[in-house]
Amino acid sequence: MIFKNHLWLFLFSIFILTTSFSKEDFKRTENYTYTTKRLPTMVESLQHGEHYTIQITSIGCFHGKRQTITVLNKEGILTASLNNKRKILSPSNVNELIHFELQLREIPLGGCTTIDTYSINNDYETFTISDGTCSWQGYKSLLAIF
Repeated sequence: MIFKNHLWLFLFSIFILTTSFSKEDFKRTENYTYTTKRLPTMVESLQHGEHYTIQITSIGCFHGKRQTITVLNKEGILTASLNNKRKILSPSNVNELIHFELQLREIPLGGCTTIDTYSINNDYETFTISDGTCSWQGYKSLLAIF
C-alpha cells in the first residue's frame, strides 16, 4: 500500500511539472526581438585563429548521446565541424548559430524526462544550460547545417 501511495505521488508530481510549462511559454523566445544592447554571441566575437565548441548531450529514459560542433575562424572564413564533416559556414549558417545561442541563453525551466545539456566553450567563457522542456530541440537546426 505504501508503494502505491508513493507511486501515485511520483506520477502526480511528474504530471504537475510537465503541465505547468506549456509550449506557449517557450514560443515567446522564438518571436523575441533582441535589443541592440545585448552582448555579442560567441560566433560574433570569434577572432582570427580562434575557435569555440558547442557540446550537446541528450539523456533520456532510453537514450544517451553526445555530439560536439567546433566552429573555427581561419583568416576570416568560418568553418564548422561535426564528427568527420567540415563545412564552410554561409551567412545564413552564421545567423542560425547566433539565433541558437540567443535562444539557448533564455531557455525556461522544464519538466521532461529527456534532458538536453548544452555547453558552449571558448578560451574566455563557458556557458552550460540544461533544457528539460521537450519542446525546443534547438540542436536540430544546428545539425541540419551538416
